[in-house]
Amino acid sequence: MSEASDRVRPGGPTRLKSLASIAAAALLAALLPVLVALWVADGARKLITGESATVRSVTQCVEGGPQLPASHCYGTWAFADGRTASGKISGAEVSAGDTIFAGAGWAYDSTSPLHRQVWVPVTVFGAGAAVLAVSWLNHRRNQGRSAPDRDG
Repeated sequence: MSEASDRVRPGGPTRLKSLASIAAAALLAALLPVLVALWVADGARKLITGESATVRSVTQCVEGGPQLPASHCYGTWAFADGRTASGKISGAEVSAGDTIFAGAGWAYDSTSPLHRQVWVPVTVFGAGAAVLAVSWLNHRRNQGRSAPDRDG
């Protein structure tokens, strides 16, 4: 065996573990915005396609809490054109005759949760993008000031 093959590479397995950790963090950093975008898109789709409906019957309601799933009921509802649907009605407890915002197989006691699902992430992302843009512009402006005079 040669002397070179007996030597351990600098960083060897430790460096590979470090690179794997960095790669995993980068993948998560890239995946998180995609998942948030899909979640926002689902809320936007529901806001666009949903419509007012009237609760026909409620079979069960579950009260939510801080450590529990959000409050919701199960029931059926009817749209203005006579179509009916059933499923989970998210939000506060509802009863027959209440007006809800619904689609085929999903419903909310109001549009508020959907607006939050769409506008909170959009606002946070927009604010973050604005902060990054201002930081970048300040950096570029400061770089220009610290450049040596070429006319000198």
